[in-house]
Amino acid sequence: MLDCIVLAGGEGGELAEQEGVAGKALIELAGKEMVCYVLDILCAMEEVGRVVLVGPRDELLFLTKRYPVDVVAEQGSIPQNLLAASRLLNSGRHAMIISADIPMLTRGAVDGFINKCRPFDCDFYYPISPQDKLENRFPGMQRTYVTLQEGTFTGGNIFLANTAVIESAAPALERFLANRKNPLKMVSLLGAGFALKFLTKKLTIAELEKHFSSLLNLKARAVICDFAEIGFDVDKSSDLELARRIIAGDNKM
Repeated sequence: MLDCIVLAGGEGGELAEQEGVAGKALIELAGKEMVCYVLDILCAMEEVGRVVLVGPRDELLFLTKRYPVDVVAEQGSIPQNLLAASRLLNSGRHAMIISADIPMLTRGAVDGFINKCRPFDCDFYYPISPQDKLENRFPGMQRTYVTLQEGTFTGGNIFLANTAVIESAAPALERFLANRKNPLKMVSLLGAGFALKFLTKKLTIAELEKHFSSLLNLKARAVICDFAEIGFDVDKSSDLELARRIIAGDNKM
C-alpha cells in the first residue's frame, strides 16, 4: 500500500488569479475543481493508503468533507512542502507524489507507473514520456522536451519517493527544481561536461540517473512511461483551454 502526497500549492499564481481562485488546483473544469480529478482517482484505489494534500490550507479544507484526505498548509517551495507532508505521514516508506494540476490522469496511468517502479528498490522514481506519445494523445499541447540518446522526452507529474530520504535530499532538490523549466540550467547543475553532452544530444538516461543520484545522495531511476496523461499538466492558459475542450468532449482524440 502506498501513501500519496498531492501538491496543490500556489505555483501558477497568474493562472489562479485569472480564474479568481486561491490556487491553481481550485480552478474549475466542467464544474469541478481541478484537484478533484486527481483525488477521484487516488481515493478509489485500494492500493492507496493515506492521502495528504499540501496547499492553501483554509481554502482546501472543504475537500476533507468529500474525500478521506489530510490537508497540510503549504510551506513555500516544493521540497519544503514534501517535507511537511512526509513528516505528517511519518511512515519512512515510499509514497507517491502527484501534482494537482493533471486533470487528464487515469487509473491505468497511475497503475502503469507504479508497476514500472516495482520492486521499489530505488529511492526516487521519475517518469519520462516520449514526445510522440504525448503529441499523439494531446495534439497542440506545448511542453519542454529534452533529447537524449534514447529519444526525446518530457518529464511527468507523478513521482515515487522514499520519504525517509526526503529531508537529507531537500537542499539539493531545491536547487534542481528551481530550474526544472530550463533543461540546460538543470543539467548544468550536474557539471559543465554534462551541459556539453546535453547540447550535443549525447546524454544517456543511465548517465542522468547516476549523476542525479550523486547530486541528491540517493538512488534515482528514470522510468520511461507511455502514459501521456502523466505528462499533461495545466501550466498556462493554453493548457487550461485544451483541458476544458477535452473534458467537454469537443476535442476528439
